[in-house]
Amino acid sequence: MTQTAPYQDYVDRLTDLRDAQSEEASAADQLLYLRDAVRAKPNGTFLELGTWKGQATKTMLNGMHGGDGLLVSVDIEDCSSAGDGPNWQFVQSDSKDANAVLSAAPTLNDGIDLVYVDSMHTVAQVYAEIMAWFPKVRRGGRIVFDDVDPVPYMYGNRKDSARKEMINRALQKLICELFYANLDCLRMEMKFGSTGLAIWTKTSDFGAQLRPYVPMVPARLDTQLADLHDLLRGHSAYRNSETATSVMIPLGVAAE
Repeated sequence: MTQTAPYQDYVDRLTDLRDAQSEEASAADQLLYLRDAVRAKPNGTFLELGTWKGQATKTMLNGMHGGDGLLVSVDIEDCSSAGDGPNWQFVQSDSKDANAVLSAAPTLNDGIDLVYVDSMHTVAQVYAEIMAWFPKVRRGGRIVFDDVDPVPYMYGNRKDSARKEMINRALQKLICELFYANLDCLRMEMKFGSTGLAIWTKTSDFGAQLRPYVPMVPARLDTQLADLHDLLRGHSAYRNSETATSVMIPLGVAAE
């Protein structure tokens, strides 16, 4: 008799919600993205930074059903009741303290296939976590960041919260700055809607370090100054032509 995957009722509910067109659908889609990512590699090693009530924990454990993989969940609070089963280990620790976590879960030293970052939402904490754990991610592994979409928390929206809006915007900025400082070793995509997900795919080798982020210059908001700047620099119009410099890949060119 085939054993039912753990937390299947919860995953079924998320699947039903994902079919709706609402903010709940986006929230369900974010959690199911994690389930699908680990399901594609059920014998992998996964790290969850921030556990709380275990919503992401349960979806990832569901995706690991039938495999020999390991999910290590880390939280500063005691969240040992958030999950269960042979594929799960909870470590109570500050999630940026890699030495303490690795001491409790040495399997992580061999390489991590996915890191899910959903711990204390400050730029300092998330930055420290990224720098600590990036070298342990395998080539092709992913780092997934929650809470990077400020829009649901903006004035007048359903989750109207000035503090959360500012936090999410700051985290999105940090993750984008780090991405652009490390274009040669990362790919990135974003999911918007609910709290948002930023998804990095590592293209460098296991053990490779991230370069520190370079703060982006402030956004240019004055259209008159922008037009003057572009005019003086000869960029008054953007066009693709035979003579214009462009990063566009030409179509219809036969391979040599």
